[in-house]
Amino acid sequence: MHHHAHSYTVISIDIVNSSEGGSLRHTRLLVGLHKAVHASVADCPLGEKWVLRRDGDSMTIAVPPAVSKGEVLGEFPHRLDRELRRFNAERTPQAQLRIRMAVAHGDVVVDGDQLLGGDGLVEAARVRDITPLRLAMDAAPDAYVGLVLPDAVYRTSVRDGDPALMPHAYRQVRASSKRYEGTAWIRLIGVDLPRDGNRGPREAVPAEPGSVPRDAAAQPSAGDTARSAGDTYNTRVGTINGTFVLGRGARAGTSDGS
Repeated sequence: MHHHAHSYTVISIDIVNSSEGGSLRHTRLLVGLHKAVHASVADCPLGEKWVLRRDGDSMTIAVPPAVSKGEVLGEFPHRLDRELRRFNAERTPQAQLRIRMAVAHGDVVVDGDQLLGGDGLVEAARVRDITPLRLAMDAAPDAYVGLVLPDAVYRTSVRDGDPALMPHAYRQVRASSKRYEGTAWIRLIGVDLPRDGNRGPREAVPAEPGSVPRDAAAQPSAGDTARSAGDTYNTRVGTINGTFVLGRGARAGTSDGS
């Protein structure tokens, strides 16, 4: 019997750091993932027609053509994020369930409730594992869902689609590996992307136009003399927030003198 491929939106999901902590933790995460995914799919448009496949630590979902990519992006990642927040609410960071998710689009061969193959499945699995998304999730432990889109999906369904899909929440990244090479777009659901989250911890951060180099910023300037001792500034550097006291004679600590 010959099976024909049809265009589907494909969701590929993998657990972050699933192998750490032993078999008991691993089993609990898998059970939690399956429950969270099934609950999220049930509330999505035509969820009863979505085809799910378990792949060890990961899951693959084929969404029928009657549901647009925009509907998938507007519904499923946010529903899954809510389910994971419920699951993780009373758990330590080491026991929490966090996932990387890719949403792609392409040909898939479906036989009843079985996913047999197709380019859409391959692309989704490969873009899901790109390094920039892994680094962003590592830098944002409060993020439970890291989402990545191939460039074509972002352009057609987010950039040129419904403004409610928040195109500015995504960051363009370049992935280059044996498994996937090309432009992709990443975001963290419910959490801001860390600054420079697509760079490794040892990679230099290029200076933005008009910015002051870090070393130069550490040197006193002539303008410092115009500031009174103990002037207080609110600042945001990368993902670190805080209040710092600057100026000659300032004491270490916050502006209340602590």
